Amino acid sequence: MKLIGSTTSPYVRRIRLQLKDQDHEFRCVNIFTKEGQMEVAQYTTTGRIPLLVDDNKVIWDSFLIAQYLAPKPLALDLQKDLVLINEMTDAGVQLFQLRKFEIDVEDKGLFSKNNLRRIKNILSYFEAKKLVEWNILTQWLYCTLDWFDFRNVFKWRDDHPRLVSFYNTYCEHIKIKETEPRQN
Repeated sequence: MKLIGSTTSPYVRRIRLQLKDQDHEFRCVNIFTKEGQMEVAQYTTTGRIPLLVDDNKVIWDSFLIAQYLAPKPLALDLQKDLVLINEMTDAGVQLFQLRKFEIDVEDKGLFSKNNLRRIKNILSYFEAKKLVEWNILTQWLYCTLDWFDFRNVFKWRDDHPRLVSFYNTYCEHIKIKETEPRQN
């Protein structure tokens, strides 16, 4: 089994955490280079990461990969929460790209404001949720919160003390340290 992705992607990181005890190869690519784009294009037309290659199967999208790797089908409520985390991450990535490519650096546009609202609403949902177990849900949430800090996308700490406590509980976890995007 081979996982193709980058060390800075929150989508890839969550799959790396899920694969922690499975034998696999991690192939780091930079999708912003021609070489990285060509490698990814061998497996999918989406041009996106993560990609999981398992024998003759190629799976893209972290949600699909997570379902494929799960030892049993994911419960509907868990799937819904994972979709919320994906939505929040997507909104953050869009904000990051709008700023990076100098389209809406100050988040003044309607699209940026909508993404900020989505992030705030989803964070409020998870702030109210009991997060006590280190599992796929909390791993995904941690990866997104950490990516928000890493890329300075959204300042979530001031308004979400329970999420700060959750984050602080797991920030020293061995797999979190091993997948740390700032070391690369």
